[in-house]
Amino acid sequence: MNFFLIKHILYTLNAIYLAISIVLIGLAAYVRLSAYLTSINIVGGIIACGVFLCVLALVGLIGTYRHSQAVLFFYIILLFSLFLVQFSVACACLALSTAEQREIVETAWKKSTNTTKIDMMRTLQCCGFQLTTLAADDPLGCPPCKYAQLPCCNGSQAECCQGRTNSTTQSDVCPCLTTCWSVVEQKLERGIRVVGTVGLFFSIVELVGVWLALQYRHKRDPSVDPNQLL
Repeated sequence: MNFFLIKHILYTLNAIYLAISIVLIGLAAYVRLSAYLTSINIVGGIIACGVFLCVLALVGLIGTYRHSQAVLFFYIILLFSLFLVQFSVACACLALSTAEQREIVETAWKKSTNTTKIDMMRTLQCCGFQLTTLAADDPLGCPPCKYAQLPCCNGSQAECCQGRTNSTTQSDVCPCLTTCWSVVEQKLERGIRVVGTVGLFFSIVELVGVWLALQYRHKRDPSVDPNQLL
């Protein structure tokens, strides 16, 4: 392939990476400031992905512009590492069965803090993981659903909404009929397939990027006079 053609393709590829990284960092900042998502771990993970992509793109742009052997080698290592991780995750997503999906979600729910559970219930407009009768200290239980500002809990003295109290007027019947698993189950299958397919596509693009960077690294810049290097 032509030297300048490869150069412009690498410029375009890394410009896309840079744009995606800015979107990820901006998205994380937005959801954090808007209090839409209060989990520090999730926001931190999004920012970390954005920063890694930003560093990768900058290294790629610098290496492409300067045609530096050392910088391009470092860029190839980073890009190939990203390819391995993304390809593995994409294949795992596509191979995941429904039972395995549920097991993963259950494990995540058990390990989540009450703040994260409230975030999820507010976002999905659901109460409890699968049973609304479980206590808050149960691994599959949840904090009182009133903290998620669910309309079904307005004016309700039900245990699922208010938590366990000594009130004689408290009801065991939960007015919130939608559990979080019933909502997640509908969306998770399609979402995982989409993520796996998109991840597989981008991992192939990254592999092509590695190949292009290798080709570019070993090509001589035709605009440079070889006699000036001697």
